[in-house]
Amino acid sequence: MTIESWLPALLGYLMPIGLFLLGWGGMVPGRARRSATLGSLVLALGALGYYAVGFAFHLGGAGLMSDEPGLSGLTRLFAGGGSLEWGLLGLTGFFLSADASTPAVFALFFTYLPLVVSAVLLTALSVSGRSQGWQTTMMGLVTATVLFPFAACWAWGGGWLARLGSTLERGHGFVDHGGSGVVYLLGGCAALGAAIGFGQRVSANSSQVSEEMPPAHFPLLANLGALLFGLGWLGWSLSTPFHAVRADLNLPRVAVNGLLAGAGAILASQLYCWFTTGHADPLMSARGAAAGFMAVAAGAPFVAPWAALTVGIVAGLLLPLGVFLFDHVLRLPDATATISLGLTAGVWGLLAVALFADGRSGQGWNGIGPTEYHTVLGQGVTGFLPAEGFIGDGRGQLIAQLTGLGGITVLALLVSLLVSFILSLPYRRRPGDSGTREKIGVIAFLRGFLTGSDTDAERDEV
Repeated sequence: MTIESWLPALLGYLMPIGLFLLGWGGMVPGRARRSATLGSLVLALGALGYYAVGFAFHLGGAGLMSDEPGLSGLTRLFAGGGSLEWGLLGLTGFFLSADASTPAVFALFFTYLPLVVSAVLLTALSVSGRSQGWQTTMMGLVTATVLFPFAACWAWGGGWLARLGSTLERGHGFVDHGGSGVVYLLGGCAALGAAIGFGQRVSANSSQVSEEMPPAHFPLLANLGALLFGLGWLGWSLSTPFHAVRADLNLPRVAVNGLLAGAGAILASQLYCWFTTGHADPLMSARGAAAGFMAVAAGAPFVAPWAALTVGIVAGLLLPLGVFLFDHVLRLPDATATISLGLTAGVWGLLAVALFADGRSGQGWNGIGPTEYHTVLGQGVTGFLPAEGFIGDGRGQLIAQLTGLGGITVLALLVSLLVSFILSLPYRRRPGDSGTREKIGVIAFLRGFLTGSDTDAERDEV
């Protein structure tokens, strides 16, 4: 790696640091102290899990996408139906050993690790405090070894989502430059599945106002975290990650669009607070900035600056609505706002690509149209609003984006739901038992959503 590539990739490690501070800023002191220690443990185990098996699942077929000599050992991709066009996961590169022990492979591991630990943190911080420490650790490990690697292989490792443009002629295939779906939607869905699986729900009779409030400096730390996350996002996005090397990208456009989306999201979220509460909210400001960066991550190279600003504004408005939905309507304990951030910013960011991509950038993305697309020379990823001289391809790109959105959501939600439910079995009350520590079952949890009623378990303090 040259200094032009490894320095931006190094800045990417500010993303998990920023997310940690951002999540910490919404916690009460007792939970924040526990999360500080638990978060370090989860990050360490997540990195080891990605090193042991996650990297192989993610990029075990990287050599099939590139002729770089150092990647010649990564050429096994398990595929559905026996066709590499429908790749599901890689099968080489475990423990970065044997033929995978090359500088090029190490560079890939270094580049993608901050995204792995970001997804791990989003999941782990969300469930910590209302689950046992070992349960939180296991959820983080599952995210690093199964959830992220599978989704990243599908979208970035030559898997079936990346090839939708060639197999089904749906746009340029699934487009997610910086992780709106692979990282943030995945983290939000995993946190949602874990909340349901662990039986976490706040009783309608309890008052969030009566809980111990975070100290005054916690929102300040959250805003510092948002700034570090934004800086890390900019650095990583300018590092030209492996899945983007075959495409022609305008990197200055990426930087400008990221800043505009972050600014738009802050303004929109604060205007919402002013209209609804009569004052600005520092914690919502930090979360709004993060929502803007998360939402524009998928399409930052492909949309015009005005569109990036629009993406940020909409993300900033959706975030507080999501917080209200999950905190007050569904009564999920989401002090870190992971579920709200992941679902609102992730879903909107993926759909915005199909809506706003103008064709000026992304030639050759996923191997589609390196010189021309729809018989137009120099046309890249295109949605419903193409630039002058280009042909719109919104319908095809929208189908590809919806397919990726659905695949990642189903993967994260079902796996996290199943794993968390199994992990919580030792703490579930048997019929006829009496006790105060209880987690409600999945069926009872879902029935409560439909009926609006509370179970005895919801009134117990977890």
